[in-house]
Amino acid sequence: MGTDTTPEDLGPAAGSGHHRRRARSERAVLDATRAVLGEAGFAGLTVEGVAARAGVAKTTIYRRYRSKTDLALALLMEMVGEVSTRPYSKDTAAELAALVDKTAELMQTSVMGWIMKGLVSEVAADPHLAQVYRERVVTRRQADVTELVERGKARGELRADLDPELVTDLLLGPIYYRFFLSGSPMDGDFGRRLITTLLPSLAPAGGTG
Repeated sequence: MGTDTTPEDLGPAAGSGHHRRRARSERAVLDATRAVLGEAGFAGLTVEGVAARAGVAKTTIYRRYRSKTDLALALLMEMVGEVSTRPYSKDTAAELAALVDKTAELMQTSVMGWIMKGLVSEVAADPHLAQVYRERVVTRRQADVTELVERGKARGELRADLDPELVTDLLLGPIYYRFFLSGSPMDGDFGRRLITTLLPSLAPAGGTG
């Protein structure tokens, strides 16, 4: 047998073992990234620190990620999935308010906030990163809101001509403004108050649902 044998040459069992090891390594790297961000913020995030925490070589990380920014973005993409629009309720206003509150809570109480603050200038300066961010993060948020908007239209609770992308801006824009600029609180009934303010312009003429 030569030295160029690959896991695929050895059959499914060897290949699956290789993929399992790779998956465990990837999980360890992302968990370590989350831990370092939680302790030191984006400024304190380094590939060296993540490698030491994950128990892997720096080269293992660099084979997949160009920099600490790519590491943070990968974790952010994973965390975006934690802002689920499910379980659904029977009321569109309640569903939209829940999405707002879940997003605001995650921004304020998890490392997602550290990542967002650290990535803002990076996304503005790096066209490649900006494209990846839009494709992986922004598109996911828009898809979640679109799903809720289409459900609201089907119920007759939202206008049939609503643009889901614009609704996404209206829902998430206030969160980012308060988080990055004004510092105004987003606790308590923030989501309900925001939706109550917006709903008259989103609902069909003659009512709010």
